Amino acid sequence: MSYAQAAATYQRNAVLNASPEKLVQLLYDGAIKHLEKSRIGLADGKTARSADVGQSLGKAMGILGELRASLDHAAGGEIARDLDRLYEFTLDQLSQANLHRTPVGVENALRVVRTLKEGWDGVVAH
Repeated sequence: MSYAQAAATYQRNAVLNASPEKLVQLLYDGAIKHLEKSRIGLADGKTARSADVGQSLGKAMGILGELRASLDHAAGGEIARDLDRLYEFTLDQLSQANLHRTPVGVENALRVVRTLKEGWDGVVAH
């Protein structure tokens, strides 16, 4: 088994055995990773229109869309509504970044997602 295969197996097992709270942390981590990659790519005129940047934006949008879709509005009440608005804002910012191929929307989305992750990390730690 190669190192890459072993790493992929480890990662798959980590996800399959993770608690729901840990899964949300992993999703936030993945979104941040793809947002950072997108931000760096969009900041460089040579790579701003590359397929890699588009793929990273798409992956981040997919993760945020899944987080948004998983909100339980009945149980979550006002918190779920507020999170829904934040996810809507970040997705809109990423759509604008993709359309105009500038990093501003990604930077705005990163600020929101990092803040949400910090808050989530604080909840899970207790």
